[in-house]
Amino acid sequence: MDLREIFDAMPFAEHVGIEMTAAADGEAAGYIELGAEHSSTPDRVVAHGGVPYTLADSVGGAAVMSVAMKPTPTVDMRMDYLAPSNGDRIEAEAEVVRFGDSVAVADVTVTDGEGAQVAEARGVYKTGGGEGETAWGNADDA
Repeated sequence: MDLREIFDAMPFAEHVGIEMTAAADGEAAGYIELGAEHSSTPDRVVAHGGVPYTLADSVGGAAVMSVAMKPTPTVDMRMDYLAPSNGDRIEAEAEVVRFGDSVAVADVTVTDGEGAQVAEARGVYKTGGGEGETAWGNADDA
């Protein structure tokens, strides 16, 4: 299974509207076109905090998957929100800063459609399991 097939198999990414634009060699990029369904306010589009978090998590995971070439579930993510996401879209770029046998770490920058930074995140992703296991657990259960 190639990286595009892995990402395209995630129904949640499609539901939220994530478009992956690049994922190779430990780096990834993607975006979400913001609509009323992403908003935390009823009168205008201001992205709910979960929207940039979801984008950062997915793009960070794609960066890690571009090295692992298999699913890499999130273990932990820390995010600093720097400004509201109130434009037409948000974009994210991620870079793997550590790749190990059991976990990898990726740094992610989220910007609005005009390049202003709205959040910074660091994600930790599971890259392997124990003997006979996948990142999701026992191979027989996957």
